[in-house]
Amino acid sequence: MPTVNAFVITPVSPHSLTHRPLVVPDSVEIDLVLRSDEDLAYLSLDGQPGLDLRDGDRVRCRRSEHKVSLFHTDTDFFHVLRTKLKWGER
Repeated sequence: MPTVNAFVITPVSPHSLTHRPLVVPDSVEIDLVLRSDEDLAYLSLDGQPGLDLRDGDRVRCRRSEHKVSLFHTDTDFFHVLRTKLKWGER
């Protein structure tokens, strides 16, 4: 639902079917710690210039203090779902 306060953590280019999107409450802080024997990894967020990360580096994800409305519609969310997914049709 559009009104749910949540983070969706989505792996990009997962190499296994067990790497699925994860939905968590937006009140939590998520710490990602790189554990790798490789020389470095690359972090890219929302199309911004990326950063090199090394073993042991930590990235903390949390809700911003600022809010932004990205989309608004007067159409009922569940009506749209029923129409697009053909729910309730025979």
